[in-house]
Amino acid sequence: MHVNLKALFVKGTSQPEDEPLIDYDPAEEEATTGRAPKAGRRRPSHPDVPKPRGAEMGWSLSRVAGHVTFTDRRMTAWYLLDPQMWSFRSVADGEALITAMAAQLAELTGRTMYGRITSRPYPVASWAAAAYNNSPAPTQGFEKILERDQLQLATRMQSDKLVYFGVDLGTRSAVVDVTSRMVSDVARREREALQAKLDETDAIMAGPGIEAIPAVGNDMAWLLARSFALGCPVPHQDSVEEFSWTKEDLDEFAGAVDWTAEPLALSTRIESTMGDGRITRHVVVLTVGRMGELLIPEKEEPWIAKTDKLRFPVEWSFRIDVRRPEDTSREMNKLSDRIVAQIDHYVKDHEKDPPRQLSRQSARASEVEDEMRSGFDGLRTRVRGWFRIAVSGPTEDEALARATAVQNLYKPNIRVEREFDQYRLAREFVPGEPLANFGHTRRMPVLKFAAGVPAATAEVGDKRGVLLGYTAGFAERAVTWDPWYGPEVVEGSGLVPLVGGLGAGKSWLMGGVVYKTCAQGVTWTIMDPSGRLGALTTLPEFRGMALNVNLLDSEPGTLNPYAMVRNPLKQWFRDEENPEVAWRLAMSAAEAQRRDLAYDTLRWCLPPATAVREEVQSVLRDAISAAPALGSSTVEAVMSALNGRATRDQDSIARTIHARLCEAKERELSRLFFATPGRGHDGGDVSTPRLTVFNLKGLVQAQEGKPREDWSYDELMSRPIMNLAAWSALRNVYRADVHERKGIAIDEAHEITKVGTGATLVQKVATDTRKHNIAALLSTQNASNVLGQNINNFVGAAFVGKTTDEQAQADACRLLGLPVGVGYETVMGRLSPRSRRSHERTQEPREFIFRDGMGGDGGRGGIEEIRIDFTNHPGLSAALDTTADPTKRRSLRLLDESAEGVAS
Repeated sequence: MHVNLKALFVKGTSQPEDEPLIDYDPAEEEATTGRAPKAGRRRPSHPDVPKPRGAEMGWSLSRVAGHVTFTDRRMTAWYLLDPQMWSFRSVADGEALITAMAAQLAELTGRTMYGRITSRPYPVASWAAAAYNNSPAPTQGFEKILERDQLQLATRMQSDKLVYFGVDLGTRSAVVDVTSRMVSDVARREREALQAKLDETDAIMAGPGIEAIPAVGNDMAWLLARSFALGCPVPHQDSVEEFSWTKEDLDEFAGAVDWTAEPLALSTRIESTMGDGRITRHVVVLTVGRMGELLIPEKEEPWIAKTDKLRFPVEWSFRIDVRRPEDTSREMNKLSDRIVAQIDHYVKDHEKDPPRQLSRQSARASEVEDEMRSGFDGLRTRVRGWFRIAVSGPTEDEALARATAVQNLYKPNIRVEREFDQYRLAREFVPGEPLANFGHTRRMPVLKFAAGVPAATAEVGDKRGVLLGYTAGFAERAVTWDPWYGPEVVEGSGLVPLVGGLGAGKSWLMGGVVYKTCAQGVTWTIMDPSGRLGALTTLPEFRGMALNVNLLDSEPGTLNPYAMVRNPLKQWFRDEENPEVAWRLAMSAAEAQRRDLAYDTLRWCLPPATAVREEVQSVLRDAISAAPALGSSTVEAVMSALNGRATRDQDSIARTIHARLCEAKERELSRLFFATPGRGHDGGDVSTPRLTVFNLKGLVQAQEGKPREDWSYDELMSRPIMNLAAWSALRNVYRADVHERKGIAIDEAHEITKVGTGATLVQKVATDTRKHNIAALLSTQNASNVLGQNINNFVGAAFVGKTTDEQAQADACRLLGLPVGVGYETVMGRLSPRSRRSHERTQEPREFIFRDGMGGDGGRGGIEEIRIDFTNHPGLSAALDTTADPTKRRSLRLLDESAEGVAS
């Protein structure tokens, strides 16, 4: 962002362009600094004009123009840093981030930088409005969902972390008011010099590792409000468009607070009236003291961002002097001379061995001095800094308890001290205020400061989607997610795998996403092998809009393989170079897909010993090829082709296949495939309801590792039924307009991908989500079921729940885009912990590692450990409870009712 300094100094004020840049008031200088005004700098005073209330506390800040703050003598440009993901960063990526930040800060050699870390309450109301506006056709049920979610967010300490860096631009000149021409020339030259410095600073702050933008408008207003009302809740700032604030304008912040502290007090009492009422907080300021060796990022978290782990607000203020190499070298020389003198005092004067500490200090000083002299580069820059941490509470005891928690957090590597003079220490948090004291000066390489990674935070998801829960790792933040953000915004994929072992909470997560987004107005189709997600159709939110289809009890021909693949529509190809050719090619591909689907289905209807014979497969394929493959075709045409070949050519193989298929046509499960022109259908109008659940409850799944020849009939039929049910769900999706949001959820997807056409189905879903605006949730126990389909490049967002098997953990890392073998595997094993001593079923929300896919193909997405929390929706929680409970057995309930009747 380019800011014109000329506009900063002039626009929005009554100061003419040819006047000095400084708004000088001798009385104000004497009041704030205690010094008498210098000669030659007087202006007419106005004793009859009362001072603003904020001036009673003698604040140094006198003016704000854009992102530049002014005191009587100095100017500071303020920037807001881009949040940096830290969780699940590899060591190499962490080092690269730290190095990039250090290199940028080294560009500020010889200058002073200020830091302020604060927080802004999560914008619950604006998120709810965005989620509602992002809904295609929100129902009254969704309005109630939003109400419950807003109440839940309001009861938790949810906030967005804001990190500000301020860079000193130098002193303000005091221009003598002689002639207007002379003043104009001086002002012009000063503006040009400052503009060049500001442009240079803007470029440095926008560089890698910092990635900051000028803090203007609401961002600047929030910095001022949170600084003057330190520790106090402040209202959200209205849209701020002022480009410049004068001293009187700043009274909006400074005049609304009152700071008091007793001598030697343990805290500062701050009262604020910025909100609706009077708020009082006690603020305790801590100072970072001696620091030990820090292994960041190899073993430890960023030392500045570490306070994010605390469950109460923490504010930071720090000042950094980026040292010139010659200054550091000179300082090290003086230190070495002093150490040598102390060693001589021990050896020569007292004939004693000096303490080892002196030897270590001497060696370290020599090492630093050598670094400054030989091969100096930006990464060897050293800084001198003072770091303050502020915590607050309604009472002094609570504030002191929180201060103790901060001290314990940093033990033993970093000492955090609580000093006296709390009042002046707290004032450091207000832009423009001087240091309270020079104690606890920390001198360190710029890399060590950068290893604090102030902007590191836990941020995943977006602020327009539905509420999933909260981050559970580095810090607690609200997690909201729009499954169509990938296809619609970043032009990425809508394929979302949900991976985890038994009890990981996959069905809970899938059902919750469907529940909330379906209430937004999105049409969903679910394939539910367990039959438990069908309970969603009974919820009041979907009354009259949902259909639970039990496929196993449906009429013959319900799963006609030819009807599962829909013909492509011409309008899908209107953007192609040759729409007609593209459409015809797609029609041909659809016919080929129907034949493959029919072949896989009918082969499962044959006995295993017959189906594996090559000559059988060849004859069956020929018969399918000879039959028409339209959307209205049926298996009856294939049966006719086989019967004709057996009769005409006396083909024994064709006769055998025909006989076996006739038997399958009459059996309970396989008859679902055999539609005839007079019986059966192509799926009917199942896409009409808002929510359709294909229920496969009672389907017997084959055991892993069991030879196919030992499979029962029900086990054999489970594979083609699962496969065709998924294709039936997909058919509903393709009936809608390509621009309409659609959702398809397939539970137990690993069973589908074991069939050839099932793997093709998953690949088709993966490649078509962006073109057809589909969110496709695939639930499976192992990530290998997704990776094995060669669709990892098409995966958008991804969820990985508790996974304990080593190979499954490695596959999950690859699915999430994480390196294998560096420790992330153990994180998956620790998700959703359960105590060994617990004999009760845990009702705690399940945990997942969530990759939001917001980076698209080349951007930077987020990845965090999150906790799925739908407990504020009791009806949904009851519907998604897929765990068996013996106390709910119907037979026991009926027995109890009968016993009560006898007793009465």
